[in-house]
Amino acid sequence: MIFVTLGTQRFQFDRVLKELDKLIEEGKLKASELEVQCVYSEYEPKHFKTFKLKPQDEIDKITDEADVIITHSGTGSIINSLKKQKRIIIVPRIKEYGEHVDSHQLELAEVFNEKYKIPVVKDMKDLYETIKNIDKYKPQKWEENNEKLIKALENNIDELMWN
Repeated sequence: MIFVTLGTQRFQFDRVLKELDKLIEEGKLKASELEVQCVYSEYEPKHFKTFKLKPQDEIDKITDEADVIITHSGTGSIINSLKKQKRIIIVPRIKEYGEHVDSHQLELAEVFNEKYKIPVVKDMKDLYETIKNIDKYKPQKWEENNEKLIKALENNIDELMWN
C-alpha cells in the first residue's frame, strides 16, 4: 500500500493528485493500492478517494501498514516515516505551481535527500519511475538529536525569515 500524505496547507497540491489519476488510467497503479490524505485541492480525483483529516492514531496505523510513503516536504511526516524506517518519496510543494508561499519545502527535501538519501520528485513525470524503483532505497532510521540535520533546518529557517 502507498500512503500519500499531502499536508494541511491551505494551498492546492493538484500536481500529485492529477499524476496519480493518470498513473491509474495508464494501469501503472491501482486505486486499491492508495490511501491519500489531502486537505485542500482544486482538483477532484476521478479514480481514487481522498480523506482530509484523521486522528493521529489512525494516521500512525496507515503509516505502519504502508509499504511506501509519498509525502510533501513536511518535517513531521518525514521524521515520523523515518522513525518507522519506511520507504519515503518526497514531493515538495513548489511556489511556482501555487502550492506554497515559497519553495522552502524544496530546500528541506534536499537536506533530507543529502542526509537520508530519500528520493525527491520535483517533476511529476518522474513519480512513477521513483515508485517503481523504490526498493533500491534502503530506509534509514531517524537519528534523535541529529545535530547536522537540525543545523541545516535552522539555517533554512533563518534564511527564510530574514530574506
